[in-house]
Amino acid sequence: RIPGVELQIGVMWALDDFTIENGATRVVPGSQDLRDIEAISEADIIQAVMPKGSVLFYLGSTVHGGGANHTEDPRRGLITTYSLGWLRSEENHFLTVPRDVADSYPETVRRLMGYWPYDKFLGSYPGDPEDGWFDT
Repeated sequence: RIPGVELQIGVMWALDDFTIENGATRVVPGSQDLRDIEAISEADIIQAVMPKGSVLFYLGSTVHGGGANHTEDPRRGLITTYSLGWLRSEENHFLTVPRDVADSYPETVRRLMGYWPYDKFLGSYPGDPEDGWFDT
């Protein structure tokens, strides 16, 4: 960690209603500043109860996790994380997204996935074209 610098932001879209019963995401507000997460008690935890279509934003350093789903129905959400350009992504898109699929995405999406060097000195490869890796 770098004090005062947040390296990652998380965004979660509720594709279904998030309720306490179906295990809405549990978040500990202010935990990004804690030195000892063992000091967290159940009273510190809130659940992100929200209707379908809502969005939860959270700092990557905030303690968070899924709650227990006590229903028969799934609780679906879509999570996107954004991190500083010089950090590696949580998922290796070069291995999980086939090249022909990545080729079909708009340039802005490919950039977010890491298919572009960062500031000419990170993520490049000898012989890379000046304007990136894909013809647009």
